[in-house]
Amino acid sequence: MAARSSSLHIAVLALEGCVASSVTGPLDVFAMANLLSREQGRSEPFTAELVAARAGPIRSFHGLELAAARVPAPSERFDVVFVPAVIGNLEGSVAERSTADWLVGQHARGSTLAAVCAGAFLLAKTGLLDGREATTHWGLAQDFVARYPRVALKPELLLVDHGDVLTAGGVTAYLDLCLHLVAKHASPELAALCAKMLLVEPGRRFQAPYAVQAIPRGHGDEAVLRAQEWLEAHLAGPVSLTGAAVAASLGERTLLRRFRKATGDTPLDYVQRLRIEAARHLLETTPRTVEDISQAVGYAETTSFRRRFKARTGLTPDAYRRRFALR
Repeated sequence: MAARSSSLHIAVLALEGCVASSVTGPLDVFAMANLLSREQGRSEPFTAELVAARAGPIRSFHGLELAAARVPAPSERFDVVFVPAVIGNLEGSVAERSTADWLVGQHARGSTLAAVCAGAFLLAKTGLLDGREATTHWGLAQDFVARYPRVALKPELLLVDHGDVLTAGGVTAYLDLCLHLVAKHASPELAALCAKMLLVEPGRRFQAPYAVQAIPRGHGDEAVLRAQEWLEAHLAGPVSLTGAAVAASLGERTLLRRFRKATGDTPLDYVQRLRIEAARHLLETTPRTVEDISQAVGYAETTSFRRRFKARTGLTPDAYRRRFALR
């Protein structure tokens, strides 16, 4: 695919409490794409600049001041507006109605909106994600769903592209999002070269391998907590709803209802989650074989373990170990 002749005008939005790398990083990626394009004797495919909704320096969440941002004119339109990750000031950013209104106005003029990590909350605030799939950082998924139930959140995905609105997962997913834009506007070949120059793994699709599964214990249901403790103690052996119900001093139907309300899982789904988390830890920290780990976390058949592990993490056990092993 040949690069397009026109330059894509990109606004990278500086926000109070933003993650500085999710602002400066995209500017670096597009600058690298321009450099490589020039070296190939082609025009620069991108014009990227830092903008802000108000005058004055913007302070990132760790204190870096982004003083170079300019305030666009009300009638100015960008081809793409890039919304960064935010830490520490998410409530303030979401409550900032003028930013949401500006994003809506840009979209109405034909701008593509692209958000990374918690920046997806700002896009959801506009209503432009209603009825659509989107993603955000896996650790923010529960909060996102509670705030924006009309958005079909897919926290297992790293990138969701609707053409006019794009969302990406965790903070460093800005790399995936930027390379995706380079491939779309310039060429896949230029995106691949950028990835090589920046030492970025191209083509990542899922953030599930990175997700740490939190074990819900602060729900306040003591009977469910007793059932959880029994399931955890019997993780490596046969487990049953009957055994968990006896430990909780509840009937099975009552336990099912209260367990799902407290944890979001059925007891047996909860066991699968615990087993996969235990397997992940063993793959990261020990040289034990996949077959040995499968038995240790309660799977009688390694084939079944491999299938369930990939379904929950997006990787085979062997691929997971190659990527995350600490040894």
